[in-house]
Amino acid sequence: MPYKQEILKYLDKLSSTAKACGNVNCVKIIRQNSNIELQGYNTDAYGFEHSLLNQLCLSKIQNAYILGSGGVSKTIKHILDKHNIPSKIVSRNPKEEQISYDEMNQTFCNNALFVNASPIGMHSLEHKMPNIDLNKINSTHQIFDLIYNPSPTLLMKECEKRGAKTIDGSQMLYQQAEKAWEIWQSK
Repeated sequence: MPYKQEILKYLDKLSSTAKACGNVNCVKIIRQNSNIELQGYNTDAYGFEHSLLNQLCLSKIQNAYILGSGGVSKTIKHILDKHNIPSKIVSRNPKEEQISYDEMNQTFCNNALFVNASPIGMHSLEHKMPNIDLNKINSTHQIFDLIYNPSPTLLMKECEKRGAKTIDGSQMLYQQAEKAWEIWQSK
Protein backbone atom coordinates (compact mmCIF):
# COMPACT_ATOMS: atom_id res chain seq x y z
CA MET A 1 0.00 0.00 0.00
CA PRO A 2 2.66 2.63 0.71
CA TYR A 3 4.38 2.32 -2.63
CA LYS A 4 2.02 4.36 -4.83
CA GLN A 5 4.08 7.47 -4.09
CA GLU A 6 7.48 5.83 -3.60
CA ILE A 7 7.49 4.42 -7.13
CA LEU A 8 7.41 7.88 -8.72
CA LYS A 9 11.20 8.30 -8.56
CA TYR A 10 11.71 5.15 -10.65
CA LEU A 11 9.41 6.13 -13.52
CA ASP A 12 10.43 7.84 -16.75
CA LYS A 13 7.04 9.32 -17.58
CA LEU A 14 3.74 10.07 -15.81
CA SER A 15 0.25 10.50 -17.19
CA SER A 16 -1.39 13.85 -16.51
CA THR A 17 -3.72 12.19 -13.97
CA ALA A 18 -0.81 10.54 -12.15
CA LYS A 19 0.94 13.92 -11.97
CA ALA A 20 -2.19 15.62 -10.63
CA CYS A 21 -2.80 12.89 -8.04
CA GLY A 22 0.82 12.51 -7.01
CA ASN A 23 0.73 8.72 -7.10
CA VAL A 24 0.68 5.73 -9.43
CA ASN A 25 -0.98 2.33 -9.30
CA CYS A 26 -0.31 1.15 -12.86
CA VAL A 27 3.01 0.92 -14.71
CA LYS A 28 3.38 0.28 -18.41
CA ILE A 29 6.73 -1.05 -19.58
CA ILE A 30 7.73 0.11 -23.07
CA ARG A 31 10.57 -1.83 -24.68
CA GLN A 32 12.23 -0.46 -27.80
CA ASN A 33 15.39 -2.31 -28.82
CA SER A 34 17.57 -2.22 -25.69
CA ASN A 35 15.76 0.75 -24.14
CA ILE A 36 13.14 0.38 -21.45
CA GLU A 37 10.76 3.18 -20.47
CA LEU A 38 8.51 2.98 -17.41
CA GLN A 39 5.28 4.96 -17.70
CA GLY A 40 3.15 5.60 -14.61
CA TYR A 41 -0.64 5.90 -14.55
CA ASN A 42 -3.28 6.37 -11.89
CA THR A 43 -6.26 4.16 -12.70
CA ASP A 44 -7.72 4.57 -9.19
CA ALA A 45 -8.86 8.04 -10.31
CA TYR A 46 -10.82 6.54 -13.18
CA GLY A 47 -12.33 3.83 -10.96
CA PHE A 48 -13.27 6.24 -8.20
CA GLU A 49 -14.80 8.76 -10.60
CA HIS A 50 -16.83 6.07 -12.36
CA SER A 51 -18.22 4.83 -9.03
CA LEU A 52 -18.86 8.37 -7.79
CA LEU A 53 -20.85 9.27 -10.90
CA ASN A 54 -22.71 5.98 -11.26
CA GLN A 55 -23.36 4.78 -7.72
CA LEU A 56 -23.82 7.93 -5.65
CA CYS A 57 -26.04 11.00 -5.90
CA LEU A 58 -23.72 13.95 -6.59
CA SER A 59 -26.49 16.54 -6.33
CA LYS A 60 -26.95 15.61 -2.65
CA ILE A 61 -23.28 16.04 -1.70
CA GLN A 62 -22.47 19.40 -0.14
CA ASN A 63 -19.05 18.42 1.16
CA ALA A 64 -16.86 15.36 1.62
CA TYR A 65 -14.50 13.87 4.16
CA ILE A 66 -11.69 11.62 2.99
CA LEU A 67 -10.80 9.29 5.85
CA GLY A 68 -7.09 8.51 5.73
CA SER A 69 -4.14 10.46 4.42
CA GLY A 70 -2.26 7.91 2.31
CA GLY A 71 -1.64 8.03 -1.43
CA VAL A 72 -5.17 7.19 -2.51
CA SER A 73 -6.57 10.09 -0.47
CA LYS A 74 -4.85 12.51 -2.88
CA THR A 75 -6.52 10.71 -5.78
CA ILE A 76 -9.94 10.97 -4.15
CA LYS A 77 -9.38 14.68 -3.44
CA HIS A 78 -8.34 15.29 -7.05
CA ILE A 79 -11.58 13.75 -8.38
CA LEU A 80 -13.78 15.52 -5.82
CA ASP A 81 -12.11 18.84 -6.73
CA LYS A 82 -12.74 18.08 -10.42
CA HIS A 83 -16.47 17.82 -9.61
CA ASN A 84 -16.45 20.94 -7.38
CA ILE A 85 -17.17 18.99 -4.20
CA PRO A 86 -15.43 20.67 -1.25
CA SER A 87 -13.48 18.08 0.71
CA LYS A 88 -11.14 17.64 3.63
CA ILE A 89 -8.62 14.89 4.25
CA VAL A 90 -9.09 13.49 7.76
CA SER A 91 -6.08 12.01 9.54
CA ARG A 92 -5.15 10.67 12.97
CA ASN A 93 -2.07 12.90 12.69
CA PRO A 94 -3.19 15.85 10.54
CA LYS A 95 -0.65 17.82 8.54
CA GLU A 96 -1.11 20.92 6.38
CA GLU A 97 -4.69 21.35 5.15
CA GLN A 98 -5.83 18.15 6.90
CA ILE A 99 -8.15 17.85 9.87
CA SER A 100 -8.41 15.42 12.77
CA TYR A 101 -11.27 13.01 13.33
CA ASP A 102 -12.35 15.12 16.30
CA GLU A 103 -12.55 18.22 14.08
CA MET A 104 -14.55 16.29 11.49
CA ASN A 105 -16.97 14.96 14.10
CA GLN A 106 -17.54 18.47 15.47
CA THR A 107 -18.18 20.06 12.07
CA PHE A 108 -19.95 17.61 9.77
CA CYS A 109 -23.58 18.15 9.01
CA ASN A 110 -26.16 16.72 6.61
CA ASN A 111 -25.49 15.90 2.96
CA ALA A 112 -21.88 14.86 3.50
CA LEU A 113 -19.98 12.14 1.69
CA PHE A 114 -17.51 10.05 3.68
CA VAL A 115 -14.86 8.16 1.73
CA ASN A 116 -12.92 5.58 3.71
CA ALA A 117 -9.49 5.64 2.09
CA SER A 118 -7.81 4.04 5.10
CA PRO A 119 -7.08 0.35 5.66
CA ILE A 120 -9.47 0.26 8.63
CA GLY A 121 -12.12 -2.34 7.89
CA MET A 122 -10.10 -4.57 5.59
CA HIS A 123 -8.92 -8.07 6.43
CA SER A 124 -7.28 -8.22 9.88
CA LEU A 125 -8.90 -4.86 10.73
CA GLU A 126 -12.46 -5.90 9.82
CA HIS A 127 -13.71 -5.47 13.40
CA LYS A 128 -12.68 -1.82 13.44
CA MET A 129 -14.03 1.28 11.76
CA PRO A 130 -12.92 4.88 11.29
CA ASN A 131 -13.78 7.20 14.17
CA ILE A 132 -17.03 8.68 12.87
CA ASP A 133 -19.65 9.99 15.29
CA LEU A 134 -22.39 7.50 14.39
CA ASN A 135 -24.94 9.51 16.38
CA LYS A 136 -24.78 12.17 13.65
CA ILE A 137 -25.13 9.77 10.69
CA ASN A 138 -28.52 9.81 8.94
CA SER A 139 -30.22 9.25 5.58
CA THR A 140 -28.66 12.39 4.06
CA HIS A 141 -25.16 10.89 4.30
CA GLN A 142 -23.39 8.77 1.72
CA ILE A 143 -20.56 6.40 2.63
CA PHE A 144 -18.06 5.15 0.05
CA ASP A 145 -15.83 2.55 1.66
CA LEU A 146 -13.00 1.82 -0.79
CA ILE A 147 -12.59 -1.57 0.89
CA TYR A 148 -14.15 -4.37 -1.12
CA ASN A 149 -13.14 -7.36 0.98
CA PRO A 150 -14.81 -7.97 3.32
CA SER A 151 -18.01 -6.31 2.25
CA PRO A 152 -20.01 -4.92 3.80
CA THR A 153 -17.52 -3.46 6.24
CA LEU A 154 -18.42 -2.63 9.83
CA LEU A 155 -18.52 1.05 8.80
CA MET A 156 -21.04 0.28 6.06
CA LYS A 157 -23.20 -1.87 8.36
CA GLU A 158 -23.33 0.77 11.11
CA CYS A 159 -24.09 3.61 8.70
CA GLU A 160 -26.77 1.59 6.86
CA LYS A 161 -28.53 1.03 10.22
CA ARG A 162 -28.81 4.81 10.46
CA GLY A 163 -30.22 5.20 6.95
CA ALA A 164 -27.09 6.29 5.07
CA LYS A 165 -26.45 5.13 1.52
CA THR A 166 -23.34 2.94 1.39
CA ILE A 167 -21.20 1.45 -1.36
CA ASP A 168 -18.01 -0.56 -1.27
CA GLY A 169 -14.95 -0.35 -3.51
CA SER A 170 -15.74 -3.36 -5.73
CA GLN A 171 -16.90 -1.29 -8.71
CA MET A 172 -13.94 1.04 -8.29
CA LEU A 173 -11.61 -1.99 -8.30
CA TYR A 174 -13.28 -3.41 -11.40
CA GLN A 175 -13.18 -0.10 -13.29
CA GLN A 176 -9.56 0.70 -12.41
CA ALA A 177 -8.54 -2.81 -13.49
CA GLU A 178 -10.36 -2.38 -16.83
CA LYS A 179 -8.54 0.94 -17.32
CA ALA A 180 -5.17 -0.69 -16.52
CA TRP A 181 -5.88 -3.42 -19.08
CA GLU A 182 -6.71 -0.74 -21.66
CA ILE A 183 -3.41 1.04 -20.91
CA TRP A 184 -1.37 -2.15 -21.16
CA GLN A 185 -3.02 -3.12 -24.46
CA SER A 186 -2.61 0.29 -26.13
CA LYS A 187 0.25 0.93 -28.54
